[in-house]
Amino acid sequence: MKHETVLKKVEKRLGVKAQEGHNGKWQAHYDNHVISWYASEPWDNPGGPPYAHLFHVRREDDHTDIMTDYFAGYHCDNATQMINAVCPPEAKFPVGCLVRGKGNKRATRQGYAGKTGLVIESGRYSKVEWLGEPKKDYQYSYPERDLELVSAA
Repeated sequence: MKHETVLKKVEKRLGVKAQEGHNGKWQAHYDNHVISWYASEPWDNPGGPPYAHLFHVRREDDHTDIMTDYFAGYHCDNATQMINAVCPPEAKFPVGCLVRGKGNKRATRQGYAGKTGLVIESGRYSKVEWLGEPKKDYQYSYPERDLELVSAA
């Protein structure tokens, strides 16, 4: 991904400006986390626009220890994963929405395909109270990609 695109994504989503460090390393501080990446020109196009790579996330108070084998934080595959790690996107289905289980393999195998229910806790994995079923002491979570909207709250 082009470095300029990553800068725009970080600024738009997180609302912070990234600072350039040494050797082409860029970083931004957001909500007690530090995200960083390197920007360098591509090997096959010297002088071309820089590309971003080596996306990394760590806490502000966590640092790598060179005396031991400890490396703070973790690497992400792309810029979107790095940004989502510090600022998760809002839930697809807010609390109070009426949803239906899709007819995909997982929903069919687990028995909620075609059922209709009310979202009682939202997130990437929502808790749903299915209509016509007795109330349980525990509540399962269902991935939002296995649910479809019937009626918004």
